[in-house]
Order: sequence, then C-alpha cells, then structure tokens
Amino acid sequence: MRPGTGILVTLIVVAGVVTGFAMLQTPSPVKTAGRAAAPEAAPIVPANALPHRVIAYYFHTTVRCTSCRAIEAYSKEAIESAFAEEIKDGRLVWKLVNVESDGNEHFIKDFNLYSKSLVLVNEVRGKPAEWKNLEKIWQLVQDKPRFLRYVRDEMRSYLTESS
Repeated sequence: MRPGTGILVTLIVVAGVVTGFAMLQTPSPVKTAGRAAAPEAAPIVPANALPHRVIAYYFHTTVRCTSCRAIEAYSKEAIESAFAEEIKDGRLVWKLVNVESDGNEHFIKDFNLYSKSLVLVNEVRGKPAEWKNLEKIWQLVQDKPRFLRYVRDEMRSYLTESS
C-alpha cells in the first residue's frame, strides 16, 4: 500500500457514513396520491377558494366544566341551526380547538384568549382580516334563548358585513 492510502480510504468511509446519516435525518415529503404534500408552514389557498369566509372557533382546554360544555353546545346549536346553508357552501366554518394541544398554543396570543372563548374570524383570501371574541357568552350561559340570539346576531352581522 502506498503511504497515505489508508488515510484516504478512512476519509472516504467517514464521508460516506456522515452523508448516509445526514440523509436519514432529513425528513422526506409526505406522499399523497403519488405527489408530495404541500408544506404545512405555507398553506396553499385553492384557486377556487372563496374570497371571504367566517370561521367560528370555540377555544377550550382539556379540562372543561359544565358551563364550558354548555357554551360549546349552545354555540354549535346557534350556528348550525341558523346558518346551515352558509356552512354547506363554505362561507362559514365551525371549529373546535383545544388550545392545550400541541401546535394550538399560538391561538392564545393570536386572539388574546384568557378563558374558553367563542371567536368569530373574518377571513379574506385565506388570511384573518379581523376577529371578535363573543365575550357575553359567559353572562348568557344561564339563559339559553338569549345566548342563541346573541351568537346568531353576531354571526349574521359578521357574514353580512363581509359579503
């Protein structure tokens, strides 16, 4: 063997091991129907997406009291019973979000949350344009008819303002 050949072979082996290890550590794109899925960090708004929609978020934590569960149920009832057509055509979306679940913590800061909350978000071209926390839900939870009317009126206002 010529002098230095052992060092060269060792360097090549080390380079191969490092390259192989680096390839194992690099995440591969998730395949969906033969194509790579879009990265989550940059959501793509479909070309046929509505220019405007309202998202009704009910934000909660893992542990929930009776009032919290009633607020969720009343909110869902108010929205689904009065706005079925808007939900069907995509102008209105109802979402439950546990702010304690991984990845959802940002909502606390995004919407200045300090308790379980019903938040209406006016979304324009896939991005939040404005939002409103329906804070009176806590005052009205013991009066279901007034609660339902409050949520429906606020939702109607949001939907018509932005149409």
